[in-house]
Amino acid sequence: MSFVICIAGGSCSGKTTLARHLQHRLGADSCMAIRQDDYYFDIRERETNSELPNFDVPEALDFKKMAEDIAALKNGEPVALPNYDFVTHQRRLPSEPLEPRKYIIVEGLLLLNAEEVRPLFDHSLYMKCSYEERFARRLARDVAERGRTEDFVHKQFHEDVEPAHQSFVAPSAKYADEVIHQSEYVNDLTGLIDRVVELLPKDELEQPTPQMRLAL
Repeated sequence: MSFVICIAGGSCSGKTTLARHLQHRLGADSCMAIRQDDYYFDIRERETNSELPNFDVPEALDFKKMAEDIAALKNGEPVALPNYDFVTHQRRLPSEPLEPRKYIIVEGLLLLNAEEVRPLFDHSLYMKCSYEERFARRLARDVAERGRTEDFVHKQFHEDVEPAHQSFVAPSAKYADEVIHQSEYVNDLTGLIDRVVELLPKDELEQPTPQMRLAL
């Protein structure tokens, strides 16, 4: 049965970077990654009054589908994972069915808040990161990668992202097996990965990678 690792935390707290490098460390043949972001409902399925709906609240996400997919993978069944387009806010065609791996990394800001998926995690981490750092990273990412304007990012972060963080994301840290203070590892991602790997079944792990910096 697959061992499922949850990486949760606020927007731009370092979750995706940790997930990507941890997957590399464990090896593509032994590890796969699932993004919470791919489980957003298609914007056409959500009521909207011409403005973008709030994407940082639990009801924006199809956690029922995510729970079904994770459970199927843990049972050894192949799954076609969803694929979400952040430019159009619509779901693309799903991936080809993927065979489960020994390790499954699931990353996303609301994972530990979601009762549907929380029981499926074998080990969970919460990435704790300052407000200032999260906002700076969000601004840089959304302008560069998602075609947003700076004004839009400021408005969305302060009206949607941060209120949701305080209401749903930050309180969910109490469900984590371990809270990681991102500032302690910003210059030593390898040390953080070593710490996580120590908690996992030990066979089939690749050798440590060179020292890396925790960034976006």
